[in-house]
Amino acid sequence: MSTPAPNRASRARVRAPAREADRNHGSFETITGALEQTIGPGRPSGAWTRYCCPAHEADGGHHRPSLGVKYDAGQQRTVVRCFAGCDNDLVLDKLGLRVADMFDRRPPRTDHGSAPRPRARQATQSDRAIDAAGLPLSKPKKDLGQQVSTWKTTATYAYTRADGSIAGEVIRHEAAFEHGRDKRFHQRARTETGWTDTGFEHLPFRLPRVLEAIDEHHTVYVCEGEKDVLAAEAAGLTATTNAGGASAWTPEHAAWLRGAGTVVIVADRDAPGYRRAERVMASLVGLVGRVRVVQAATGKDLHEHLQAGHEVGELEPVPHLDPFTPTGPAPTPETPAAETDPVSAAPSAQEGPAPMTSHAYGANPHTSIDRHDEVDHIAGQWRAFMQMLMQYLIAAARRHLEANRQAAEEAAAKDAEQKAQAEAKQATDRAAAEGRIRKLREKGFENASRAEIAQAVADAVAYAPDSETARKALVALKVHVKDRYGIEIDALSGQVTSEAAASPDLAVSLAAADADRASQDRVNKARDHMVEMIAREGLDESVKEELYGEIEKWRTNPSAARLSELTKKLADNGVGKETVTKVRFVASYLGTPGQQPTSSELGTQPDAITSVVATTELRKLPAPLVDLGEDAKPDIDKLFVAYQDRLKTGNKRMIAETREKLNQAIAVLTPEDQAKARARGNDIRKNPAGRFAKLWPEHVDRDELAAQVRAYALMAPQAEAAAVRANSIDDATATSMRKQVDRHHKAITSAITQGKGLHQLEKDQLVAVLRDVDAGKTSVPEVLFADDRSAAAHDADRSVRIAHNAAHAHRRHVEKLLDTNAVPGGTVRRTRDELTQVMDVQAAMAAGRASLSDYEHTRVAQKFDARLADAAVSQPMRNRVSAHLLTAAGEAASLGKQAQRIADRWEQRRETVEAARAPEAPAYDSPERDAARESFLRSIGCDPDQIAERMAAAAGRGKPVSAAVKKAPEPRVTMPGAGVARAYQRGKSQGRDDNDLDR
Repeated sequence: MSTPAPNRASRARVRAPAREADRNHGSFETITGALEQTIGPGRPSGAWTRYCCPAHEADGGHHRPSLGVKYDAGQQRTVVRCFAGCDNDLVLDKLGLRVADMFDRRPPRTDHGSAPRPRARQATQSDRAIDAAGLPLSKPKKDLGQQVSTWKTTATYAYTRADGSIAGEVIRHEAAFEHGRDKRFHQRARTETGWTDTGFEHLPFRLPRVLEAIDEHHTVYVCEGEKDVLAAEAAGLTATTNAGGASAWTPEHAAWLRGAGTVVIVADRDAPGYRRAERVMASLVGLVGRVRVVQAATGKDLHEHLQAGHEVGELEPVPHLDPFTPTGPAPTPETPAAETDPVSAAPSAQEGPAPMTSHAYGANPHTSIDRHDEVDHIAGQWRAFMQMLMQYLIAAARRHLEANRQAAEEAAAKDAEQKAQAEAKQATDRAAAEGRIRKLREKGFENASRAEIAQAVADAVAYAPDSETARKALVALKVHVKDRYGIEIDALSGQVTSEAAASPDLAVSLAAADADRASQDRVNKARDHMVEMIAREGLDESVKEELYGEIEKWRTNPSAARLSELTKKLADNGVGKETVTKVRFVASYLGTPGQQPTSSELGTQPDAITSVVATTELRKLPAPLVDLGEDAKPDIDKLFVAYQDRLKTGNKRMIAETREKLNQAIAVLTPEDQAKARARGNDIRKNPAGRFAKLWPEHVDRDELAAQVRAYALMAPQAEAAAVRANSIDDATATSMRKQVDRHHKAITSAITQGKGLHQLEKDQLVAVLRDVDAGKTSVPEVLFADDRSAAAHDADRSVRIAHNAAHAHRRHVEKLLDTNAVPGGTVRRTRDELTQVMDVQAAMAAGRASLSDYEHTRVAQKFDARLADAAVSQPMRNRVSAHLLTAAGEAASLGKQAQRIADRWEQRRETVEAARAPEAPAYDSPERDAARESFLRSIGCDPDQIAERMAAAAGRGKPVSAAVKKAPEPRVTMPGAGVARAYQRGKSQGRDDNDLDR
């Protein structure tokens, strides 16, 4: 559709008589008027008026309009929807409008008489992914010219229910145009009387196959389009999609995937595809084990990816969308991203041993010794890789030693100087090996990682003939390796064998034991922090010693019950409330993250024992544990880069938005850092094209580091698995993945040892995570950092999870009520859409994003009740359903208030810091205030003449304008109590005399 200039005649043709009522609604007129000025006239389409989307179809080319506008009289608002997936905020922004312009009933006034200011739109994950990929928000569609053939049906895709019956079909049509071909789709539903051209139930494509794959614990792929699903099936995968295009995925589709272990979303490589992937991923929260988001290595979608000759394992993770992919440099194409297990058995192109780092690679997190095939396989992989690693390093060390000896023998045949050099090199290498061995023995073999143990074994085997240190260490290492890994080392031959290979029980037990050691390391480190806190308290030494003993009891049994007992002991012995809270935070954050009370503990002391949430304890502290300014510094550096880019474009609105974000971030810095940051902002404004180094390059960006940690925990065991499957540590796939793992580990280690801005507890947490992964755990604690911003984000996510779980539970209860003999058959299916609307609003309430009045205003419960009446549900049953929904709404409102209180608490802590660090305002008529005013006017873009005018106007006022409205209180002219006495005397009289009337 082209976009000609609008005129009055064209506008009049757009509005059919049925839409004349919409003229009376200001929001509809405002939005359609802006669309007509920006895009051109729309066209009627059922209840909608269709326009080209200003976000992705404003190029003037040929388009099928994807933006719909209609008026909702019930909610007194105009509905705007881009059916290609563009966000409303983005569409309205292109029109120069705000969300408030969609409503005729304006938001309620505050106590101060002004409407609440709308919050600035936050960048979503898909926004960041689109920006990182450099994708355009709109893709100009080729002008195909005139149509030269009729529309022909090229494919029909049947959507079936779980029982195999057909619910409906999606029919694909294609037609030829002068400059190419175009396609379009339509749906039809199967009814008792035949086919009707309407939509049908919200069912995933290939539903029976999907349910079978979930039951068999197979990975399910979610593609965009039926054609991609069929291509995935041809590649041996189980895949699905939804009818209706990118924006039609709903929570009902997601509900069918409940219980899936892994879901891989294959996003189309464009902006609508990324936004759809974000929506699908959000809908699966709490329903499936984990979600990956990938895209084609070549082409736009999975079909083109496979057509280009790529394997499924070559799908690439989408940064900022895939939760297991860091947001730094993109992964190399060799890295498998999806949940398939592509393995190359080809030898590495690299000659000799690949470089090994000092860290180890973990396996899957199963520490129970209960026998079943999956645990046996995982433990065997964990043991097998350790065996391969030690064999590999021993061989490499022996080759290196042999090369040195050959060089020495060759030098011996030459002059004395070369011989001395060769012997010196040998001595240097031996001394380095002895130093590594001594350092590891001081650390303790039981505290060393697998890679450190393997390297020590290689050093000891290689230098034992010439070094007493290596010989003694080898004896101890052989015992340790056998006990810890079930592996035998033959020092003479250098061969490594495993007794655990023949005993799955032993392999499982050894893996579980190493995981237990990692958990104990966490508890030991938490114990040390607790002891330090008590040592700083002003208590008698005897009391401190008693409390140290209580902490030790918790260390030996770090249960929820023991922590409750420790809390009581600390409070009873006069330990400060803040210190008690910190002790509980350390226990839940570092010692036993994610721990819940056991059923036996709850059975014995249900009131005294509760789960300890790290963010809850952190929120109780009077001040942030991590300085807000230290956390903000990396963000400020990134905002300065964005500010510089905005200045180059000259977009005043975007410049103002970025400046506002900078001001908010700078407000929590110390006064010295604030001055430094504002000076940098002035320098950038003076020369937007200049080159500016980061102000705080060594400060750790917690968001980027968290992505690195999670990617490391995911990829490390995959690298091991690739090597074990190929039976070669030099396997090309394993080597490529190991390089990725090495980069992640190096970044994490660098942040721990050299990064600034991290609290010591956060560093200990990162060290513990590395140890966990080395011991075979791939799960990362939900609360990875101890700063307020990360904690607030975790609390918000937790509120959303709780809200969705509560809504799901209430939905199941309602469905059970409707799935009885007292209700006509098929009622659940026929009322599913209305029930979904009820649960969506209740979930928003429970998450703190809506209020009970909002819920009542939507009237979704009444609409659901009317739908039940249409389905011939009896009045008593409808009353039961309504009563349950009313109870559910009350619970949701209560949860929402709690979520809002938590969010307000985090905001209050930030405001307290801002107020404490805000510079004192100078006197009204002081030179300092004049200089500040002039700097502000310059910063908002005023030219010199405007600055001079405003400065002159300000100079003409001797006092602030606000002082003019202040009025001194009038002196009191009556005695206290005179009014009461007068009323008392009047009450005693029998009536009013003339004097009373005069008064």
